[in-house]
Amino acid sequence: MVIDTKEISSRIKLGYMLAILVLAAVIVLDLIYTWVPKHILEYTCIGLFVLLEAYLFAKKFNYIYYNSDGFKIILKYTSLGLFSAGNFKLEIPKKDFVGIELEKSHMGMRKMVVIYVRTPNGTAKFKPISVSVLSENELQDMMSDLESLKR
Repeated sequence: MVIDTKEISSRIKLGYMLAILVLAAVIVLDLIYTWVPKHILEYTCIGLFVLLEAYLFAKKFNYIYYNSDGFKIILKYTSLGLFSAGNFKLEIPKKDFVGIELEKSHMGMRKMVVIYVRTPNGTAKFKPISVSVLSENELQDMMSDLESLKR
């Protein structure tokens, strides 16, 4: 099974950039032409932008690529946030996969998965990975696929 969130992830990233450009354009044009007195338009736009960023920060969107077709489970993820960087990749042999757990936080807005893997020293727990960008169907498909691999 392969799940790739390239399309929705690029829309989210483009939305980030577009919101910043629109905010900058409105602020500059209002400062030049003084459309609204006392800078009410600038304050309103900045407030809306901060609310949008707070919502997107709470969701903590990641680009997700999941593939379980070969001998390994491959999970690639990259944060879509403005000030976060890094590409992460998990390659887990199917024979070492122990289990997966779904956690919900921030009033159910953020969905995180925790993956457990067998190691020579015991069972290892990976840090939670945000899968908020996945639709309900994609999330259920991924969870059921991983549950079928559990040993």
